[in-house]
This record gives sequence, structure tokens and C-alpha cells, in this order.
Amino acid sequence: MSQHTGKLFGLMALYVFLGVGGVLFSNTTSFASGEQQKTPSSQGGTSKTSSPPSGQSDQSEALKMSLDKKGQEELEALRQKPDEFRTLMTGVQIFLGRFGYGVGPYSGTLDQSTKQALKAYQKNSGLSETGDLDFPTLKRLTEDDRLLNRVVPFLPPHTFHDQEWGQWVEVQGSWMLKEGNTDDVLQTSRITCMREFKRCIDSTASLINGSVPQLKVHTHVYDIKEWDDAKIVSAPYDGEACAVSILRISRNPPLATRFLSLQNNPGPCAKVQDEDRQYVLEDGPKIYQILRSQKAEAVQEILQVNK
Repeated sequence: MSQHTGKLFGLMALYVFLGVGGVLFSNTTSFASGEQQKTPSSQGGTSKTSSPPSGQSDQSEALKMSLDKKGQEELEALRQKPDEFRTLMTGVQIFLGRFGYGVGPYSGTLDQSTKQALKAYQKNSGLSETGDLDFPTLKRLTEDDRLLNRVVPFLPPHTFHDQEWGQWVEVQGSWMLKEGNTDDVLQTSRITCMREFKRCIDSTASLINGSVPQLKVHTHVYDIKEWDDAKIVSAPYDGEACAVSILRISRNPPLATRFLSLQNNPGPCAKVQDEDRQYVLEDGPKIYQILRSQKAEAVQEILQVNK
């Protein structure tokens, strides 16, 4: 892989990462005190996704525009390397063929049939209908292929054991963004809190949907800051890269939530945007059905079927 090819795919990966949204909250104090704790299902209606503050939205848009510009520059540089560009075009033709745009054989050249397929794809995707390969089109092709390849696992059910609340509590479920949105990384946790040791142990399995899906298992140990008859609240946990989190377990209604604050710090976290997210530990089969529906809708939108 050439330097330009590596940069190009790196930019596309970063752009996709920036598309993973979150629900914003102002600070950890309101979270720890129990505010903003209702889940979408308990509100009895369709929830509305919170919008980020205008300043943060402007920064994100400016960054994406910068990435588009750099991506286009790398793509133009790649055109000057025939072998590398042919490899890229073969991949584009495979994407188009997979999406039902009738390209073939996969020659690796921007021939007339490929131009027509690109133009049809651009039209259906709301892009500029140039019939040429530009960075927004390449990025969209990559995102669509990623959606089609998304793994939808069956997740374990939600359980909440509080019979011995004064001594220990154990909950299980899958994390979901508070406003009812699924995150790009699926996380299933079993959390055990022990009052004697003043600890909550969060054992988590994470499925990361990328070009190659990855399953990761890790454990977080939270120090307990507060434990009374109604709730358990942890102290801030900073063992995650570029993030600080707080765990809260409420007894009535039975609910586990996690506040995650992404932080821009010097070093490896210098490019991370400050952002706060709140997750709710939900029923796995419920999330599974949501993901299946989302993927089915995405497939219908992406594939050139009955269009």
C-alpha cells in the first residue's frame, strides 16, 4: 500500500469515526444527583435526539470539511500512480457491483459503464452527479459497505438482582445511548457491586464493527462514592483512554447508567473532541431488534433494488 493510499483510507476511517454521535450533558454533577435518569421507554413516547451545542457542531463541521479537502488531495495524488489507482478503482467497482449497479468485469478502469454506475449511485445517495470518483463518493461507498457488513449479534437479556441490596448488587445488560440511539461499539456488561469492599466491578464484552469486527473483553473497577437505600454512585473512573466515566445504579426503578466524558488532553488524546455521553444498561434482545431493523432499512437504502 502506497503512502497516498494509506492516508486516503486513514482519512475515511477518521471521517466514519467522527460520525459516531453522542448525547450531550453539561456536567457530571446532575448525573450523580440523579437528574436526567429517565429512559426513552419510560417517557412514553418517541424521544428526540439532543443536538450538540452550536460551537461544537461548527467545529465538527469544519473538521469534516478539512478532511474532505485532504481526502480529495490524496485521491488526486493517487490518480498519478496508475497501479495504485487501478487497485482502488477495482475496489470501487466491487462496491458498486455489490450494491446492484451492474458493473463488470472489474477492470480497475474508470470506463463508461463505471461512470454510469457512479452517476446512478451518486444520484441515489444525494451526491453531486459527476460520474467521476471524488472523495465524498469514495467515503460514502466505504460507509455503505461498512453498514452492509455490520455484525448484529444476539445480546443477553437485562437482569437486576437487588435482593441483598445492603450487601451486594448484580446487574446485566447492553449499553445504549440515553436517547435511544445505538453506538458504533456494542458493549454488554455484568456489573457486580460489593458494599464491603466499596467496589463495583464492570466486566464488559465489546463488539467493534470495523472492516474486521473485533470482540474485546475488559474489566473496569469503580470505587463506590455513595451507597444508600436508593442508589449506588461511583467515583470518577479514569482508566479508559481519553475518557472519564461515572457509574450509577438506581434501585427504583431498577436502572444502571454510565456517564462518559471524552476529554481532549495532550499526547494521544490531542485530537479527541470534548464530548459527554450518557448510556443506559438496556435489555439485549431489545437492542438486537433495533439493530436488525436499522440494518434492514440500510440495506434497502443502499442496494439498487427496484429503483
